Formats: sequence, structure tokens, C-alpha cells
Amino acid sequence: MAVAFFLSPFLVHRLGNIDYGVWVLAISSVSYLGLLDLGLRNSVTMFVSKGHARGDHEGASEVLSAALWVRIQLGALVVLLCGVFAASFPLVFKVPPALAGDARVVVLLMGLSAAIYMSIGVFGGVLSALNRYDLYTLVVLAQLTLRVIGVVWVVRSGHGIVAVAFCELFAATVGNVLFVYVARRIYPELTIRLKKPQWEVLRKIWSYSVYVFLVMIATQLIYQTDNLVVGAFVSASAVTFYSIGNSLCRYTQQLVAAMTATFTPAASTYDAAGEKSSLRALYYNGTRATMAVSLPVLVTLIFRGDNFIGVWMGPQYSRTSGTVLAILATALLFSLPNTPASSIAFGVEKHKRVAMWAVGEAIANLTLSVGLALIFGLYGVAIGTLVPSLAVNLILWPRYVSHLVGISYREVFIKVWGPVFLCAVPFAAASYAVNAFFPARNMIMFILQTTALLPIFVLSVGWMFRDRVKRIILPTLKSYFQAEAK
Repeated sequence: MAVAFFLSPFLVHRLGNIDYGVWVLAISSVSYLGLLDLGLRNSVTMFVSKGHARGDHEGASEVLSAALWVRIQLGALVVLLCGVFAASFPLVFKVPPALAGDARVVVLLMGLSAAIYMSIGVFGGVLSALNRYDLYTLVVLAQLTLRVIGVVWVVRSGHGIVAVAFCELFAATVGNVLFVYVARRIYPELTIRLKKPQWEVLRKIWSYSVYVFLVMIATQLIYQTDNLVVGAFVSASAVTFYSIGNSLCRYTQQLVAAMTATFTPAASTYDAAGEKSSLRALYYNGTRATMAVSLPVLVTLIFRGDNFIGVWMGPQYSRTSGTVLAILATALLFSLPNTPASSIAFGVEKHKRVAMWAVGEAIANLTLSVGLALIFGLYGVAIGTLVPSLAVNLILWPRYVSHLVGISYREVFIKVWGPVFLCAVPFAAASYAVNAFFPARNMIMFILQTTALLPIFVLSVGWMFRDRVKRIILPTLKSYFQAEAK
């Protein structure tokens, strides 16, 4: 998130709106090929985790070998598809003729990066399965460091989007090779056999991954199609304005996704042990914690997003990108509280209905976005994302929670969501007032203002949950500091 925060304005100003827009279109298009994963990485994480816990190393090896065998072939398919798509890319989108050649090369290079991830990236799932998020993060940071150093160097040297794509390819290669090395070191009992797997193994993997695959397709359509719709029905330069607001929402989603990454294996453990009360507590506490982290960010983006974009990217992006951001952040305001419930659904293998909803939302999103883009331009695309999201997250998800953990629809809003939303009201009012009467003139001033406003939300949460703070949080902190002192 920090890299994207600083790198995005650097690239926009160095490359220009048109070049950057073409770059966003290229990576957004190629990202669709990630759907060819078919949910295999999630299956590897689940089955390798169970195999390692039970000492069934042979079973874990069979699943990993089968997934790797399939993904190597899918990687070759990715390269082939990118070759075909590269030829038609300038014709599909409104790419200026002078950039057509570079755009084709970028698509090919990003396709090679995707193929590398598709083939050997499955080993990253092994680290997740063993809960070695420390090692996983180190590899990701190493890859990110190489990418940033390379991108900054080539762009400062006057090179364009083709050189940036080469940097992405190099970093992806190094990162995924590191995943293979680390996974083999920490789980030496794994045996890789690159031969056609048995049908029983493939069927076991597919029975779980098929619905993960559907969710992946839907998620890609919901969150990546917008840039393509803007590029196809508005203009390539307009993609830059839309992607600025959209990217801030994606960063917030990444924050919540990282926070809830362990909810799925935790839910699996509780479900296997028949601990329904623990599942319910996971939902209650996980949802409240998720909201406590995401609401200050989303409220700031909704009420002060235009000011933030102005000091971050430049005043010329403030109004248009800020409006897009406010619309998209409103959708997240009600979708992120359902993230813990979604993680629990995958953990207890009740994600079939989730997949169906996601597909329905994606179709509605695409249909509305295209239709409204012709009328309202950028804002229409954002509204097309907002409306289906509200329908799914305010109507369908709260009702499904009762099926997961035995909490009623009314209880979700009154006891789980309601208290945290109430805590955000004073913070939202203060943020609106500051944005209206004291807009920040630079990034330092914006950060200082936000830091000064945050205690309003923290104190509201502390007062709302004062009994829990006294009974659990304060004694836990006291014990921790006493142990550190010793």
C-alpha cells in the first residue's frame, strides 16, 4: 500500500495521463487471466494444511503435484492468449496510434509475468497452509523491493511503459523462484511429481475450488472491469482519473483482506470441533474489529477524499477522481463488514451460495456500468458498481449469517454493525467540517489533521465497548507490559 501510494503519482506525472491510462488498461486486461487459476491455490492451502496437521505428507504431496501439473499447462495457455490479445489490444481500446506498438509489447510481457505466477506461484499457497505468513511476507517484500527499484530507475531514465513491464517480469520471476525455494525448505516432506495426476485427486480439488473459481470470476468482474469499461466507452485518459479513486478503495480492501486472512482456517478448526459458540464469537469479534479498522479509512475517503487526491496526485484530479472515490467507498462501507462472514463461509465449506451471489452481482455490475457509462461517463461506471453491492451486502448477506453462525438478521444490524457505525458518526461529522472549512494544502497538513481527528473515533469506540475494555483489553495489556518488563 505504501509503495502504491508513492509510486502512483510518480508514474502518472512521469508517464502522463495517456501512457498511464494505457498501462492501467494493459495490466487490468491481463489480470483477467489470473482466473485460469481455477481456485487451485485456495485448494492447495486447505488440503496441504490438513495434510501437514495430520502427518499425511503423501496426501499433501499429491494435491500440490496435481495443482502444479495443471497450472504449468495453464501458464502455457496464458502466454498463448496474451499473444492473441496483444494483436487486438489497440483495436479494442481507444489507444493512440503512437502507443499501439508499446501497448502490444506490454501485454506480452505482463502475460509472461502472469504465466510465471500461474505455473510456480502455487508454492506460495504452501507457506499460507503452514501459517508461515512471516516467510511469505518476506518473499513478497523482496519482490516488491526489486520491482520498485527497477521501475523508478527506468522511468527516471526516460523510459516508458515497456521498460516498466520488463521490471514487473523480472520481479515476478525472482519472487516466485523464492517461493519454490522457501516452500521446499520448510516442508521437505513434500514430494513433487510432474505427471498426470489421478482423477480422484483432481476431483477432490475441484469439488472445493469450483466455487472459489466462481467467486474469483465475479470479483474480477466487479473490481477490474470498471477500468476496461471506462477505456472502451469513455477514453484511455479517463482511465487515469477513474483508477486513482478506484485504487484507494482497493488498498482499503487489501488492508481488510490481510486482517481477515486467518479467519478461514480458524473457522475450519471450530467447525471440525463442533464449537458453534466459537464460530459465533469469531463472527462477532471479527466483524467489529474489521469495522473498527476500515470505518475511519472509508469515512475519510468519503468526506475528505477529494482533498486527499488533490494533495496526493494534484488538484486537476481532485474533483473527478474524488467523486468516483466517494461513490466506490460508499459501496465498501457496507461490503467490508461482511468480509469475516465470507471467510467463515469458506472455512465451513458453505460458500456455494456466496459464489452464486457474487456472479449475480458481477453481471448486474457490468450491465449497469456499461449502460450508465453512456449517460454519466465515469460517474455512471461507479454507480453501476455501487447499486448491486448495496443489494447484496444489505439484504442477502445479513440474512445468510443466521445460517452460518445462528445470528438473526435483526441482531446483525443492532448488535454487530450498529454500535460501530454509531461510533463513526462523530468522526464523520468532524471530518466533513474540517474538509469544508479547513482543507489541507499539502500532504503533511492532511496527515496531521487526520491524526488529530482519529481520537474522536477511538474514544467513541472505547466508550461504546467500555465493559469489554475493562474486562478484557486493559487486563491483557497490563499482563503484556508486565511480561515485557520481566
